Amino acid sequence: MGINTYEVMYIQARDNYPYNVEECIEKLQYVIAADDEHTGAHYLMGCIYNEQLEDHKQAEFHYRMVLYLDNTYMPVYYKYAEMLLNLGRDEECQNIIDAGFKVPGIDEAKLLWLQGVLYEKESKYKKAIKTYKAAKLKCLNNRFMDDMDDHIKRVKDKRELVKPPKKKKPGKKKSKK
Repeated sequence: MGINTYEVMYIQARDNYPYNVEECIEKLQYVIAADDEHTGAHYLMGCIYNEQLEDHKQAEFHYRMVLYLDNTYMPVYYKYAEMLLNLGRDEECQNIIDAGFKVPGIDEAKLLWLQGVLYEKESKYKKAIKTYKAAKLKCLNNRFMDDMDDHIKRVKDKRELVKPPKKKKPGKKKSKK
């Protein structure tokens, strides 16, 4: 059995994203019309609605559809959680991250990064640093590790900004002679 036409259209849509969004959407609409359970097409359509059109309701529809069709489709956990994080829907974001950790083979470093950002956003700086360090332990490339170092530095800087000033200890006054 060969690759059917809508799979070819899906591959073409992926190749066009994000450089030729119009053609990408056209091909994805064809794919979804032919197979409304095509996980990859729904995922990519969610990305377009989220990143290009900023229509988060439609993006969420497609991301949820992906999870309904195939809850082991790893890329959706990263993008959906990131969208929820950006929208301030922290509890829902946490639920997606938690569900993602149950998917065999998922990039735990990416999920830990998102978890760290969530903690940082909530001003839980100690937890954020700990989570970013855990992400470093799970990552498999130097660029990601450098990014985690940058996140850790930023959180430490924030922590210093909110730290209460040190109180001066009452001590002996210098006497003039």
